Amino acid sequence: MESRPKRRLAAILAADIAGYSRLVGLDEEGTIARLRLIRSEVIEPAIARHSGRIANTAGDSFVIEFRSAVDAVHAAVEIQADLAKRNAGTDQDSVFTFRVGLNVGDVVSNGDDILGDGVNVAARLEALADPGGIIVSQSIVDYARNKVPYGFAPIGPQNVKNIADLVQAFRVEAEILPSPRKSRTQRTSRWLPLAALLVMLAAVGLFLTKPWKTGQLRASEAQMVYPLPDLPSIAVLPIANYTDDASKEMLINGISEDLITDLSRISGLFVIAGNSSFAYRDRNINIARFAEELGVRYVVDGSVRRADEDFRINIRLTDTLSGRLIWANRFDGAIDDVFEVQKTIVLAIAQELDLPLDPQSRQAIESVETQTIAAREAFQRGWELYSQFNEQDNLAAIPHFEKAVELDPDYGRAWATLALAHLRPHIFHHWNGFAESGAQMHIGLFYRYYRDVMEQDTALVHVIRAIVSLNLPDWDSNLRVGRGTEEARREAAKAIALQPSDPEAHLTMGWALIAAGEPEEGLAFVQAATRLDPNSPSHYALFEAAALYALNDLTGAADVIEKELSRNPQATELMPFAASVLALNGDRRAGRAIIDRWQKGKHAGVIQDAVQNYFFIIRWVGENQQLNARLNDGLRLAALPPEKTIASLRADLSRGDAKDQRTAAQSLALFGPEAEPAVPELIALLESPSVFVRKEAAIALGKIGGAASSALPALEAMVDGSLQGKFATRAIEQIRDKSAE
Repeated sequence: MESRPKRRLAAILAADIAGYSRLVGLDEEGTIARLRLIRSEVIEPAIARHSGRIANTAGDSFVIEFRSAVDAVHAAVEIQADLAKRNAGTDQDSVFTFRVGLNVGDVVSNGDDILGDGVNVAARLEALADPGGIIVSQSIVDYARNKVPYGFAPIGPQNVKNIADLVQAFRVEAEILPSPRKSRTQRTSRWLPLAALLVMLAAVGLFLTKPWKTGQLRASEAQMVYPLPDLPSIAVLPIANYTDDASKEMLINGISEDLITDLSRISGLFVIAGNSSFAYRDRNINIARFAEELGVRYVVDGSVRRADEDFRINIRLTDTLSGRLIWANRFDGAIDDVFEVQKTIVLAIAQELDLPLDPQSRQAIESVETQTIAAREAFQRGWELYSQFNEQDNLAAIPHFEKAVELDPDYGRAWATLALAHLRPHIFHHWNGFAESGAQMHIGLFYRYYRDVMEQDTALVHVIRAIVSLNLPDWDSNLRVGRGTEEARREAAKAIALQPSDPEAHLTMGWALIAAGEPEEGLAFVQAATRLDPNSPSHYALFEAAALYALNDLTGAADVIEKELSRNPQATELMPFAASVLALNGDRRAGRAIIDRWQKGKHAGVIQDAVQNYFFIIRWVGENQQLNARLNDGLRLAALPPEKTIASLRADLSRGDAKDQRTAAQSLALFGPEAEPAVPELIALLESPSVFVRKEAAIALGKIGGAASSALPALEAMVDGSLQGKFATRAIEQIRDKSAE
């Protein structure tokens, strides 16, 4: 029986010497000797530092295997940097320069050699590299981005020999690597002089009319509030309204919003979300400061004039680091053509920034969601309310979305957002206004609208599908919406693929990962979402704090929530979580103050009901379900009257009234290990004539954990097939687990 080939996933570095045949022709022995020296002094030490091995060699070329993409990138850059130093001042006839290609892929062992498409792709990418340069595949970028201090500049999909699919290729950007040469097409294009002339003329016309906010164009990277991303980064300054009629403002705001949405669909471009860009509406800020505050290199700005059924759009793209105007244009036409102009602008920006568009992105940009001006204006009115992310504005947004779909029944984004607006009260149960309107009515309307849009392949719909998987476990399976965190992760990944700069897609992925018990990974996605939307709504802070809480960083979680409540004192959706983590972190007084803010003016009975029935947005699953219970305990601990202390509760345990004993045991359980002084009284209650008292005493001892080990004999004596026996068994497990830590 033949043995199956040994396959594995590996990071592959393919390298060869540029102009090796010419070097050998000039000095064969000297070239071979220098190659041996470079191998022993440059290549092999770099490989050793990063746990690699030379798999294949063929004279002037190497195939090197690494265990990770990060190791492969570091080694490649170090090799190229070392060679660059050696080549400085060297006669050109003696210079050794390597082309390098990197890929992560499936390989097959053949003795010490490796074969397969993973190696072939690396070799094909190496052929695309400039001498001294490094070209990598999408798989390398996926694994290494944000883990290495280098940039990855997309050079577009490549059709390479013997590989059926196009290969997305990227150039590694580091200070020690050479600048890329212009392609032959770029050097010889007969349209370049004409295009440059048109841009220059358009720019002159624009500067003469000054149709935008004036001011400094050059930004300082040192003054950036956020570090520049590895990718080309861009923000859209809200398009200025040069129309006297304020009723036209919604369409003009919609133009800005649509430009941002379409730009965010481009892979390889980092785009600041509309929520943060629109925070600068009506602010007198120059382009450079706008770029510095949002941490981007490129800025789009301009103006719109609308008169009756005609419009004029002036638009420009600026590189704020150099202060250079990259592209500018003016568009005049009938108002019905405005949507076509929007996509023309986006495609022009992609071209000017040399960003290749895959067919899916191009199709999404070129498709127009609605041709009905009034529907777009109605949607924008709703969207601006909806984006405020609070109960009152969310409720007020719904009629505008309804108007939009009434005017254009095929307006998919409006239907999807209408559905999501009706879903929010199910997620945030404390939005009382929705309860008064009938929460069941809202969830019913969500079901109704969502059925009509669930087949759409858009980022927004995939985000909703992910939220459904996380929040509606009893959803009708016939509607093919999966359950649980795995389905949510798949849907969030689809959303990110369709719209890479959509912060809600990244946030939803973070939500799914946190709920699945991967808080560190989830936190990274939440932070990515916040970077895309620096002025993000308050629920972003909620998910960041939830990740820190799951990592047992209660201080960090409390700091995040309190900072956001200082920024937005009306963010009621943060208050229960804030109260819980503050109490769990030992600050009951601060936790109680937050509860009083949350339930302002309510009497004690209402507060207790609100605390007992509160439902946190994240549902931890599997072995992490204890995080839900702990968070609920923290909220109840914060709600305890300040006079309820461990000492007073111990006194209640010693009284003869079973109700008082039961209530005191329940309260002591909230203190966890801090309630250790009450262990003797709780042990005594394990012999109470009341089964309910015995049950609560066992639960409290389990919550105290290892410090209650003296209760083990009494608990073991309770173990039987009864209900109290089950609670005793659980308490024993908790005590032993904590004792073993």
